[in-house]
Amino acid sequence: MHPILEEFCDKWVWPTMPGAPGAEFRLKLTREKCLLAWEAILERTVHDIEEELTSNDEEWKRQHALRGYAAEGVHMSIKQMSAQLLSVDIGEQENYIDLQRMRARQIWDECKHSKLHADVLLGKGWVKNERELMSIAQANVQPLPAYFGLSMMFPHIHPLARAAQNYYTEANACLGIMAYIKMVDDPLVVHEHLSQRDEELMHFMEGKFQLDFYCATPESQHHVEDALGYLLHQIGGFGRSPQPGAAK
Repeated sequence: MHPILEEFCDKWVWPTMPGAPGAEFRLKLTREKCLLAWEAILERTVHDIEEELTSNDEEWKRQHALRGYAAEGVHMSIKQMSAQLLSVDIGEQENYIDLQRMRARQIWDECKHSKLHADVLLGKGWVKNERELMSIAQANVQPLPAYFGLSMMFPHIHPLARAAQNYYTEANACLGIMAYIKMVDDPLVVHEHLSQRDEELMHFMEGKFQLDFYCATPESQHHVEDALGYLLHQIGGFGRSPQPGAAK
């Protein structure tokens, strides 16, 4: 196991509160499906960073910041997270109030992350002000429309389906951030990632919390497994996507 993944798992994945009703299900998913994908994507990220560091220019930093802004821009963050808040019926709100608080907090986190990407572009002199980014296609075009489009609909399948996204995908974000902080010494790039570290970890822990304390029935676990199957297929090419109608 890669040392970065081992450190992450020892600190945040394996520790489990005794008596958590869904913990056994989460640990089974982790060992059977998540670990292999986390390791492969982390190794891919480390390899990419190693190649980037051999470059004679900083274009890769500009490209990363533009892609990050497109993925976490204010418009994208508000639309995606608000859709998840609205997926819980009024009558069900009291049953998921802790999750709703977490999701509301994440709206701010994601909007803040777009500013961190803008800080790199501004600090390097690639744009004079953030408004200029509205005229740059790369800062506004999301390269994974299927992921962002369908993942924002997970909660409409079941309020807990998004637990798979928080747990699996946000772990990938945490691991990537750990790799960049460890390997890159550019102060602006470190700022871009360091300030996100605790927030992405909180998003991962939201997924862990959902799985451990809410996903204790065959119905909720079924929807989580379907969502995870889609994510493994879409991000990393692991496994295959759920068959039509599988999440009904």
